[in-house]
Amino acid sequence: MKQQFTFPKKLIATAVIASMAVLSGCNDDDDDTSEVVVDPTFGGIRVIHASPDAPAVNILVNGDAAVTELDYAESSGFASLEVGSYDIAVEGIIPGGNAEVINVDGFAIDEDAMTTVIAVGAVADIEPLVVAASEAMPDASQVSLVVTHAAPMAPAVDIFLTAPNDDITNMSPAFNFAFKDSIDVGAVAAGEVRIRAAVDGSVVFDSGTVDLSGFAGQKLQVTAIAAENQVESDASPVKLLVANDTDAVEIRDASTSAGARVVHASPDAAAAAGGAVEVWATSAALGDMPAELIASFDYTDKFPEMGNYAGVPGGDYVFDVSPDGAGVGGSVFTSGTVTLEAGMEYSVIATGRVTSSPAFTLLPTGDSNRAIATQASVKVVHGAPAAGDVDVFVTAAGDFSVVEVESQAAGDPLLDEFTFGSITDYVAVTPGSYDIRVVAGGMVAINLEGVQLDGGSVSTVIARGPSEPAAGELTDFGVIVLSN
Repeated sequence: MKQQFTFPKKLIATAVIASMAVLSGCNDDDDDTSEVVVDPTFGGIRVIHASPDAPAVNILVNGDAAVTELDYAESSGFASLEVGSYDIAVEGIIPGGNAEVINVDGFAIDEDAMTTVIAVGAVADIEPLVVAASEAMPDASQVSLVVTHAAPMAPAVDIFLTAPNDDITNMSPAFNFAFKDSIDVGAVAAGEVRIRAAVDGSVVFDSGTVDLSGFAGQKLQVTAIAAENQVESDASPVKLLVANDTDAVEIRDASTSAGARVVHASPDAAAAAGGAVEVWATSAALGDMPAELIASFDYTDKFPEMGNYAGVPGGDYVFDVSPDGAGVGGSVFTSGTVTLEAGMEYSVIATGRVTSSPAFTLLPTGDSNRAIATQASVKVVHGAPAAGDVDVFVTAAGDFSVVEVESQAAGDPLLDEFTFGSITDYVAVTPGSYDIRVVAGGMVAINLEGVQLDGGSVSTVIARGPSEPAAGELTDFGVIVLSN
């Protein structure tokens, strides 16, 4: 698979800190005053976030925020600083207040030096790794590379940098390096290359064909970092972050798939279909022929049953839902196009009603499953059509009773008038024990007490209704919880 990259256009808060010394002097003529402007000299500094379980960070220069919300596998781009000495701090963004995780006093910025500071290691022992730019000056047909091993759990590896179709069986590696090592590879042709990493002769990372022509004439920092979710780690324990002066892109193992999981939360689908349903997927990635994704699927079921995600080729998909055994020709629902990107993970929630409103639909949501040691991450989905608009309260375990929540003594809800089909962003909470209540019509419809949310956990909480049609009042509300 050929990978060709252009840098995405996104906003990154990068400080450019500069000062000019202006000197005023007088000549013999008191009326003739001139200014002498002294141009300072500059160097550059860039920060790369490579700590796999650390939160997003702020970068402070002499106590002032220079880069904000730099997340894992991101580069700040270079900031220009006047030659001198600076205090550099890295501040982790955590629930309830930020915490300084790295502090380097008296960091020297030298003239014309382009220095990269990489935050490496797990959050418990995070540290700065200072890497100089390549000494090689690439011409218009070359790129120069510095390669750094920043994946703390990965062993020392042999690196092969070759033409795309080269057989490395009897080839000597370009170099071997271990965690925190950096190698100045020098200038190489800015064309199609293939990067492979091997341990004891077994390839553990294969980039496939990568086209470097878009980087011609540039100096690149290539950082091997840890995979951050199941589908990435299923292909390889590492990926590459390629940074130029302003931005960065990721190169995953060429075999990396997309991850998909599906949840059945439609309360009347079984009644309408006469039992379980089956789910079909059609995509060019599957040869444009419908493939049965789920053979028999009933209310509150999750697919896959074992493991978090099923690996599927990245691409555009159309899903069909049929009564069990009817085949794709018996489809009673066809989705719009759902794009599943390689290396990303997605939950697809079947909800709504087949026989009435709100209508049956599929709710796809992208999942961010990186475990962050300093927080629990929670996403909430309203998938209970019988509930209408609801309020969602998340409070420390034991702080408020159900009666206090219903009487509004528990303060404002986390989610106010949360409508059916809505999906929140992830909410970062301090690890601990929580009571989660969903209030519909002034009454607590879902009551979860003492829910333990551990540091590093990532949860998707789906509010569901009772199976329909139901005798009597609809009181059997509940949740389906998905975790990383």
